[in-house]
Amino acid sequence: MPFLRVRPDDPAMLDQFVRLVNDVRQHDDPDTPPVLAGLVAGDLTYGWDLEPGEQYLYLPEGAQEPVGSMGLAWPLRDNLHLVAAEVTVHPDHRRQGHGSAIVREILRRTRQLGRDTIWISTAEDDDGARSFAEAHGFVYASHDARRRQVLAEVDQAEVARLEQSARAAAVDYQLERLVAPTSDDVLAELVEVTAAINDAPMGDLTFEEEKFDLQRLKDFETANAGRGNRLYRVIARHRATGEVGGHTIVGVHPLQPEFAYQGDTAVSRKHRGHRLGLLLKIDMMRWMAEVEPQFTVIETWNHADNTFMINVNEAIGYRLSRVFAAYQLVLTDPADGKPEDLILNAGGV
Repeated sequence: MPFLRVRPDDPAMLDQFVRLVNDVRQHDDPDTPPVLAGLVAGDLTYGWDLEPGEQYLYLPEGAQEPVGSMGLAWPLRDNLHLVAAEVTVHPDHRRQGHGSAIVREILRRTRQLGRDTIWISTAEDDDGARSFAEAHGFVYASHDARRRQVLAEVDQAEVARLEQSARAAAVDYQLERLVAPTSDDVLAELVEVTAAINDAPMGDLTFEEEKFDLQRLKDFETANAGRGNRLYRVIARHRATGEVGGHTIVGVHPLQPEFAYQGDTAVSRKHRGHRLGLLLKIDMMRWMAEVEPQFTVIETWNHADNTFMINVNEAIGYRLSRVFAAYQLVLTDPADGKPEDLILNAGGV
């Protein structure tokens, strides 16, 4: 079997996977931090919220070392039609049919799981990857933008001005800073505002609203703790009602202490219009300068059409790094042969 599952407790296999992925990143996306074995092991063990995906090394017959990898993840709480997949081929082994072999295995596993929709993602400016996806029946459906805030380049005077303006607009709210683990009582208050992320655009992807409850929020914090992340959250609480109107989350990992990741920033519908998103993110900046002074860059992702949040991020110094396209394949009845025909006849990578 050419697909070897990467186990989080197998250092040799983790090392092979990390070397492969870092070679690919250096070639395809050099403006990104290297993958580290400890981070991969954590993701494979805990996932985002205790729904870990799977990674496989692809070692075709006659190969002495892996020439590619396959990633698979499938939601268990909602979107039970979906598989999110990754197709990776080392630059030295492309256009030899390896990518097509990986896609065929993704198709087989998707059907085995009883699902019918597959997503893959690639840089929007990568013409070769786009042609590969389209040749295999995938259709462009959405796009996400990666932005980074380099702290040394932030205009602090402008941030201070924006903070003053946002505090004036949000005078009816008080900010609270929370370090995980968060009590169940407070997490229960955060369910509604966490679900507000469903209002973000999704393009033409076939996707239903994610379901949030207390257990899912607990699982999110448990997974982050298991992976070793230090998790910080700022919430905005309405003074008169006590309702949580908005929140923002940042994670920092000790293996990459200089590089922080922005999690969700969301404001409930009835609390919008008070510049809470801007205020929350600025307060998080202030807090991180106190408790995580070593980090120099923070990364955030938004749907490329989410102009509201993009405007907030740009205002406080985030700058576009790259745009990534999401492609979707909806499987038809195997009897019509369409997906298989497309894959078997594709030139591929």
